Amino acid sequence: MEEDFESILSKLDRKKIERLEKDSEIYKIMARVFDTSTLLTLYRLINRGVFDVFYGNISAGKEANIYCALDKNGNYVAAKIYRIATSDFKNMHRYLVGDTRFKRVPEDRRGIIYTWTSREFKNLQQAYAAGVPVPRPIDHEKNVLAMEFIGEDGVPYPLLKDVKPKNPKKTFEILVDSVKKLYQEAEIVHSDLSEYNVMLTPDPVLIDFSMGTDIKNPMAEQLLMRDIQNLVRYFRKLGMKTPEPSGIFAEIVK
Repeated sequence: MEEDFESILSKLDRKKIERLEKDSEIYKIMARVFDTSTLLTLYRLINRGVFDVFYGNISAGKEANIYCALDKNGNYVAAKIYRIATSDFKNMHRYLVGDTRFKRVPEDRRGIIYTWTSREFKNLQQAYAAGVPVPRPIDHEKNVLAMEFIGEDGVPYPLLKDVKPKNPKKTFEILVDSVKKLYQEAEIVHSDLSEYNVMLTPDPVLIDFSMGTDIKNPMAEQLLMRDIQNLVRYFRKLGMKTPEPSGIFAEIVK
């Protein structure tokens, strides 16, 4: 049974809560977007130092908002918060069922979204441990995920869709190598890789692992091919000659 609002507040560091509340605009926006349970989850993460100060909203997708924040040591972190009320939990459930790492997938909206968040954190852990260029996972609880902020001084690096790489050949090679490491060493497939989910630092960093699944998923090879085709399509648009997707696929799954 979840503790109520007052019970949680009585255990938290009031100074940290007051610091969040001082930025009234951010606090009001978050209070409008997220339910009480999510705000309590944020307070618990604040209390254990994962977040200390929140800044603006970096992006707002169909299911989640991403905020820029500082941790207790003054380091920038990214907070990804899945919205309980508006997330497409039925689609999430469909993708979770095929992931063999999850023996039991909840049926209720909140449980599905919590599992979805947990899966993204696990995907980042496996990718990071394999040496794939991804944001370092920091912590997660319920529908909130904390990870390394990819940017400088609170400003995120651009997406591949918005900025052409200075060295397309090198960028393409790094991305193909990343997809290979994901499959062979991390044993996962990104499943949603495109220019929309790559940041340039200027070297590429893969982001948004919410769709990532293990390679034992019956759909894994189909999803891997789609990732490869998306990369090839983008770089061919830049005028670059690339190997055929089938050749890249064969090299990865051999």
